[in-house]
Amino acid sequence: MSTTVDTFNRYLNTTVGREKLWRFVQYFSRFYVFYLFRTGASKDTIQRWNDLKSNVSVARKFFRLFKQFEFGSNAVKNLALPDEVLKATGALKQIGMLVYYTCEALVLANTVKFYKFQSAPEFQKFGFKAWLFALCMSVISSLYKHKRLAVRAHMLQKREGLTEEKQDYEMEAASLVREKKAVNKQLTQDLIDMVIPVAGLNIIGFDEGIVGIAGMITSAMAIHAQWQKSQAK
Repeated sequence: MSTTVDTFNRYLNTTVGREKLWRFVQYFSRFYVFYLFRTGASKDTIQRWNDLKSNVSVARKFFRLFKQFEFGSNAVKNLALPDEVLKATGALKQIGMLVYYTCEALVLANTVKFYKFQSAPEFQKFGFKAWLFALCMSVISSLYKHKRLAVRAHMLQKREGLTEEKQDYEMEAASLVREKKAVNKQLTQDLIDMVIPVAGLNIIGFDEGIVGIAGMITSAMAIHAQWQKSQAK
């Protein structure tokens, strides 16, 4: 029990942990507002949950202020990668996220009336485009990594019968399993997350319920990842 409490405290001590937890609340509220509307709930009940969704959305934007610098730094680091495909997709993904969070900060300034400007909806739309672009780059990167892992797995199979290399074989086989699991998780998360900007840009008419569920799933995945990091400390 004490171990779980300690992990929970470490989790809450991270900005990422708290932000992802509130992200789950936001998208649950988004889904629940849709559900309440479809089931004919009272206007007061719907408004209560809609207000929660809106206010949590604004609060999360404050959590993410200045993340542009983090993504800018990561873009530069990705340029040092030896693989040309991973270098390009990695850097472009980080630049896409940099643009997205910059647009988000501008929209936040307008929302809290710190600085009002008429083009806020255009900035929000452009931010969704940048996010979608970043997700596409991440998907391409994951698919490319899958191809590389398949080549490594094929080469490893040729060494399976070599008993003198048994220990090395087992270590590399375990490494391949871990890497494939991580790539699959990232690919799944990116594909589900795409629902949100695709709906925001009206490319596909996903309703609020589907968007809410998509956000809840990827939030839960991010919460689980951060929880595991907290356990490891």
